[in-house]
Amino acid sequence: MTPGTRCEQIVEFTTRSGTRRRIRFVPHPSNDNQWQRIEETWSNQQWQLVGQDTVGDVDHWTRPV
Repeated sequence: MTPGTRCEQIVEFTTRSGTRRRIRFVPHPSNDNQWQRIEETWSNQQWQLVGQDTVGDVDHWTRPV
């Protein structure tokens, strides 16, 4: 992996109701400027697809609150 390698970005969380969810941003295989946004829930010991779409210009940061 090089410094310019685009990596999958993942955010996982548990809702108040106890459902485990995740949102993944996966580099688009045929377009360097786009990503696949994939939303999933954990059910029956595996991730289940909720929905997905193509997005562009994904930024990632953290900040104090």
